[in-house]
Amino acid sequence: MHDLLCLANSLYQGKRYLIFGVNDPAKGANIVGLEAAEAGRKSQANYIDFVRNQHFAGSIRPEIELVTLVLDGKEIDVLVIFDNPHKPYWLTQDYQDRGRKVKAHHVYTRVGDTNTPLGMSADLLRIEKMWRQRLGLDMLPVERMKHLLGQPEEWFKDLGNKRYAYHQNFPDYRIKFSAPKPFWEPYSYFFTNKNSFLGNATFKLNATTLFELQYVYLDEMRLMLPAPEVEYVELPDRELRYYYYDASTAEGRFLVFLTEGRGRMESRGSTSPFLVFKHEREQQEFNQFLVANAARFEEAEPGYAARHAAKLMQKEGNNATISPFDIGKVVVLYKAWRQGNTLS
Repeated sequence: MHDLLCLANSLYQGKRYLIFGVNDPAKGANIVGLEAAEAGRKSQANYIDFVRNQHFAGSIRPEIELVTLVLDGKEIDVLVIFDNPHKPYWLTQDYQDRGRKVKAHHVYTRVGDTNTPLGMSADLLRIEKMWRQRLGLDMLPVERMKHLLGQPEEWFKDLGNKRYAYHQNFPDYRIKFSAPKPFWEPYSYFFTNKNSFLGNATFKLNATTLFELQYVYLDEMRLMLPAPEVEYVELPDRELRYYYYDASTAEGRFLVFLTEGRGRMESRGSTSPFLVFKHEREQQEFNQFLVANAARFEEAEPGYAARHAAKLMQKEGNNATISPFDIGKVVVLYKAWRQGNTLS
């Protein structure tokens, strides 16, 4: 717990690593390795449960991932702690193990190769820098705009009626919406009303344009979302396409903004066929899952919305490289993947 807090609160920019199965560098960093049934060895689920069960302030917890590597024929475990802008992390109740205590309301960090001692707290200057990172005060304008999009309740906006929005605490950060124009994509047909519209959103700091993104109105302007990205996956016998959002990108932050932080993509009982991933790495894992389960993908039964969309597109003579049937099948496998069902 102490090492986890120190690494999560480090001001270092980038991922942090806690390595099991290698000697201390002072002793040569020799690869000792871990046995499959070694006492005390934990799985990723064990670590996630461990973090989840601790009393973190505000229920804000470090994001972690366990990776097992094989070096010189021996397994080592690497606990990856991601560099998220949520520091400082601290506990609201003491954590005690084998006579040592990680104290509540203490902020621990790591400077160079040294952890904050258990009985102390980090220097105030370092804690201030952590808070500045959490509040987005040290970010470059583009990154700060993305950060502010994650606070939809703090923006003035009247979507559908006004063509602009601005952050109420930092009004120099603004969004300008163009007038939407009719268009269609295969996903348009997944909704009760297939009429959809496409527009541009310009994200500005005063008169400076930071970046631009497209947005869509679906179900006859009842649902407003960022225009989704398209992913290409090579299956053994053919190429597959699907629509998605990456939560770590500007489009992902825009999704938070447009859905008021709830991430809901539904309208009148219709659920959009868009997949959502935390980051690129998670999407790559899903793509590997798709390839490994290519046979099951072909056997999957698309839902009613996908079948209905395909029927309407055929009736209207609209052809596209992205098949509603494929989209529906991908959604089936995505749900199974999220539930931990390997389908094998």
